Amino acid sequence: MAAAILARQRNEEFRNLSLSGHVGFDSLPDQLVNKSISQGFCFNILCVGETGIGKSTMMDTLFNTSFEGEAASHSEPGVRLKAQAYELHESNVRLKLTLVDTAGFGDQINKEDSYKPIVEYIDAQFEAYLQEELKIKRSLFNFHDTRVHACLYFIAPTGHSLKSLDLVTMKKLDSKVNVIPVIAKADTISKSELHKFKIKIMSELVSNGVQIYQFPTDDETVAEINATMNVSCCPCT
Repeated sequence: MAAAILARQRNEEFRNLSLSGHVGFDSLPDQLVNKSISQGFCFNILCVGETGIGKSTMMDTLFNTSFEGEAASHSEPGVRLKAQAYELHESNVRLKLTLVDTAGFGDQINKEDSYKPIVEYIDAQFEAYLQEELKIKRSLFNFHDTRVHACLYFIAPTGHSLKSLDLVTMKKLDSKVNVIPVIAKADTISKSELHKFKIKIMSELVSNGVQIYQFPTDDETVAEINATMNVSCCPCT
């Protein structure tokens, strides 16, 4: 009698849960996708280039959105980094986007230290993330990751060689961030001039030991186009 009562009490302690669908390890990819969608994706872009070279227009075109920002000025006393955070939605996917602009880059007479504020900013974001990881009670889920994922380096469409400022800055950045050189306003020069300019740029980057981002070629669907991108700069029209 006592055993029957004990068994009845144990059964009452358990809850019967109805499954919403199939449960198995084959559903793990779907679970990861759903988790990523619910959390949203984080993407931080650093745009480096001279004032008026077309950085804002490029970002508007890339994300098909009109981002509001301050008007560019050529009277900045030094390089000032401006980070603007946005939240974009496409279908049911949420993107937490941060665009970092380099106001005043290349506008000074003495450009020797123009790269320093950019390097300091990148290092500061790494340090902030490291300090969060080192906490006893860390909360990376709610932590806004500001580490730069990609640096779009805008090159003036002169048709000639790279400027010393470009080479020095890209060399200082290539060990800290994925550097992607972009020829700004590429539609202002002819196709033949653009092709020659690309070859000239790549030759100078190699000879100066500048490491730029290499697009992955392990996916067959994009291997061909990515391989082409790896041997040339990205034109921006």
